[in-house]
Amino acid sequence: IYEIQGELDWAIEYYKKAIENNVFHENALYDMAFCLDLTGRSQESIKLYEKFIDNDPYSYFAWYNLGISYSKINDIEKAIEAFEYSVLIDDQFSSAHFNLGNAYLQAGNYSQSLDSFKSTLDIEGASPELYFLIGTTYQAMEEFDLGLKYYQKSTKLDTLNDEGWYFGAICLTKLERWFEAVHFFNKALKINTENPIYWRAMAEADYKVGNLISSLDAYEESIMLKPDEAQTWLDWSYIYYEQGDYSKATDLITRGLNEIPDDPDLLYRLTAYMIANTKFKEAFNYLENALILDFEKHESLLEFFPDLDIQKALFKIIDRYRNDLK
Repeated sequence: IYEIQGELDWAIEYYKKAIENNVFHENALYDMAFCLDLTGRSQESIKLYEKFIDNDPYSYFAWYNLGISYSKINDIEKAIEAFEYSVLIDDQFSSAHFNLGNAYLQAGNYSQSLDSFKSTLDIEGASPELYFLIGTTYQAMEEFDLGLKYYQKSTKLDTLNDEGWYFGAICLTKLERWFEAVHFFNKALKINTENPIYWRAMAEADYKVGNLISSLDAYEESIMLKPDEAQTWLDWSYIYYEQGDYSKATDLITRGLNEIPDDPDLLYRLTAYMIANTKFKEAFNYLENALILDFEKHESLLEFFPDLDIQKALFKIIDRYRNDLK
């Protein structure tokens, strides 16, 4: 009742009393952690669970909840330690194995993450979320065939899991199986049409298989949903650049700069397109602005121009700004 009324400090006190009577009261533990998060008091839950552990060091549930609390404040190493104690005390506690796998995944310990997820699988059986995280782990290990396999298992159990379809498609792009990737991206977009990242990925896949019109339409959809995403403007404009339509490429980057005026990536790219279109004076004006905003990113510009004469002209301006920075 206190929580419903917004009196969170009082709510926390009564949740604590409930937990002191029963450390296994999951709802009380969950709701108290939620209230502590809202009030910026996450550390208090850690102290509470440590107190329980001092009284009962073999309470696997207290160790488990301590791990959850450390996860909430992104102290992954301590979360791993707490979850490890929990499964050491009770090796059949599937939730601890699952969260230990997640913590290992965040820490980049992929083989240990897989071991924990597979222990969860052995204890409680399959679930879309578990298969998805196994797929995520294999993807992080760059084992894209296995990542795809588990994403497919996830979507088989939950056909409306748009992330499963999307990341399965990402694995397919890494394997350069572009036609299949288009199919998977379409599945993701049928479920979630409001994700600009899905549309951008779809645009790239469509372009790879020669669906130019569909690709351009997908970039337009992505930009309508998130106009301040520089990478979309860069990718979209590059299609026109590759086709030699430098004016159209320039127009798109200019549109992007209207949305995010101080983005150095867009300014460097506009410089490149202006040079390609032989508009050198305008190009060097944009280059000066880009160098002021982020000097280190100038290397992205040089990749566009293998021509030595153009590189020499660019180096003169870049060196002048390098000296100014010193």
